[in-house]
Amino acid sequence: MTSPFERLPAEVFDIIAACLDLPEYQTLRLTSQRLHLLSLSTFTKKYFTKLITTLGSPSLDRLGHVASQTHLSNQVTTLEIRLLNHRNYKDLTKIARIGIFPPPKRFDKVSSVRDQDIVLESTLYDDVLANRQAKCITERLARGIIGLENLKTVRFRAHQNEPLGWKTIAVPEGDEVFRSRCLRAVLDAILKSGIELESFIMGKEKGFVFSKCANVPYPALQLPLEYLQRLRSPFAGLRTLTLSVVAAHNGHHRLPGWENGLSRFISSAPNLTHLTLSLDRKTQISQYGARIMRSLSDSIQLETLESLHVCNLTVHESDLAKFIKTHAGTLQRINLTNACLLTGNWLVLLTTFKAVQNLQTLRLSSVEGAGSPVQFRQRDKERRKVTLDTSKDGRTMLEMLDELIGVCNMESMAVLYALNHA
Repeated sequence: MTSPFERLPAEVFDIIAACLDLPEYQTLRLTSQRLHLLSLSTFTKKYFTKLITTLGSPSLDRLGHVASQTHLSNQVTTLEIRLLNHRNYKDLTKIARIGIFPPPKRFDKVSSVRDQDIVLESTLYDDVLANRQAKCITERLARGIIGLENLKTVRFRAHQNEPLGWKTIAVPEGDEVFRSRCLRAVLDAILKSGIELESFIMGKEKGFVFSKCANVPYPALQLPLEYLQRLRSPFAGLRTLTLSVVAAHNGHHRLPGWENGLSRFISSAPNLTHLTLSLDRKTQISQYGARIMRSLSDSIQLETLESLHVCNLTVHESDLAKFIKTHAGTLQRINLTNACLLTGNWLVLLTTFKAVQNLQTLRLSSVEGAGSPVQFRQRDKERRKVTLDTSKDGRTMLEMLDELIGVCNMESMAVLYALNHA
């Protein structure tokens, strides 16, 4: 006989099941065959819509297992690739040598790796640095992706924020090589699988915040033209593209035309509506980002671009203005974060924004340079950001821009007056 709980209408049962956590699901699904079947839909939607992998052997094995189960693989729409750094792999190697699982408390725990997987996970960093990523990653990842028929989004990012020690130095060379080769292996797997994506994201975005970026060195996206032509097929329907590069990589030792690599990569996705670019690490913004922005303004024209978010950049006002004017007919949201004008004036740039006909949201945060609106008072506190939003303020963007330009003019005049009478 079935219990009263089992006789609940499916709609009511789904509402209840949606509130359960994983251990509760495990208990429920072992209770009876009927409850196992009743909870299947809610369970798979909650825990298999997004899959997470570190690209290690055990992680790719789990991906392949899910891909082989039709009732699970059909639910997967997002594949999130979280890269560990060399410190994580050193910790895993130390634990693997001790051979005690779970490891003693004196060892740092790597949160994304199960105790039983430590030995096999610990080898990935050395394998990639030995240039064995084609066998370790590409082939196995491609087989997994082929089984995910409804996959639409690939996220490629760091598992955690950069260690504190990296704030004063460049990303260690080994990590740069590791990230670059992993990115290439993932792109190769996408090509082999024949999947068509809607989003490719190299970071974690939540609202206006962009964190846990992949931060690959700029040469990682300097791909051969023939390779970029092949990328046009999986990127034909791409709507969202988020790229995170370190423009300061390798100092002054650069080949002519190095700055065009990013432009060519973006051109392989001509139907973008949302573009996010991080052109350097937040703590070490270099002037090389300005070269990249100049290349973008000279060569990129996206006919459907609605949202632009650029962070950690240096730029010339004329280059940014040119890019904005090129896409003035379609842009609706502009977000500039941690940006510094090398030449020109922010007041002139604010006037340029008035040419964007359908602009609904403009957000400037931590911007520097001549005429920059760097201080805004909110609840009696000075904040280095401003957000103009037509839906929240109930005014037109032209009215808000005119007001902002007026405030910035008054601040500039006050500063000049103070300097002249000091």
